[in-house]
Amino acid sequence: MFESAYAVVHMDGGETVTAKCLLIATGADYRRLGVEGCDRFEGRGVYYAATIAEGQLCRGSQAIVVGGGNSAGQAAVFLSGQARKVLLLIRGDDLYKNMSSYLAKRIEQTPNIELFYNTAIRRMNGDTHLESVDIVDQTTGQERTVAVSCVFSFIGAEPRTAWLPAEIERDEKGFVQTGAALARSRYWTSVRQPFLLETSRMGVFAAGDVRSGSVKRVASAVGEGAMAVQFVHECLTHM
Repeated sequence: MFESAYAVVHMDGGETVTAKCLLIATGADYRRLGVEGCDRFEGRGVYYAATIAEGQLCRGSQAIVVGGGNSAGQAAVFLSGQARKVLLLIRGDDLYKNMSSYLAKRIEQTPNIELFYNTAIRRMNGDTHLESVDIVDQTTGQERTVAVSCVFSFIGAEPRTAWLPAEIERDEKGFVQTGAALARSRYWTSVRQPFLLETSRMGVFAAGDVRSGSVKRVASAVGEGAMAVQFVHECLTHM
């Protein structure tokens, strides 16, 4: 909540903290696949990012990417240069629905990416590491077992923003909005423009995965945090 120009944070223990500036960096919870065996193989075959480190784990073998958005598409294209074959599983029947046309066309033109429509994972199998998954065609009900060493899940995230008051504007998915466009917000009270990482309330900033439009990578989140500190200093000098 807010009192005059100050943010007041209510802690779980009942205490309150009042501050001139506040940085929201609560992150997001990435949606789990919720299929049999998934929890057992997290970090041992199931991953939520596709960086060079994860790419090396599936070098020369088959990998599965789950998701129909740009993050999933980018992961599939990247992993196609590492894995022998990439299976891209989407729930719907239109690759272009939630993915940029450029990225969708690139996927269609990449010979070692195989696209599966209306398909989901039913269970994951293996001993100490993921060895195979059972996938099902949700239209026909037909199942098949695929030998894979890695599954990459890109099915979205839930931002940790439920605790925020209405004065902090969020996008349709609940991520915190920041930047100059918020000067038009009814909650913005300053004559100056909001800073790049500033929210709809002056002196309140957001950085990392909780922020709308962020690239959802650790390096980017660290950089945004450093930038936010500089903006806090500038904000304090103008208060």
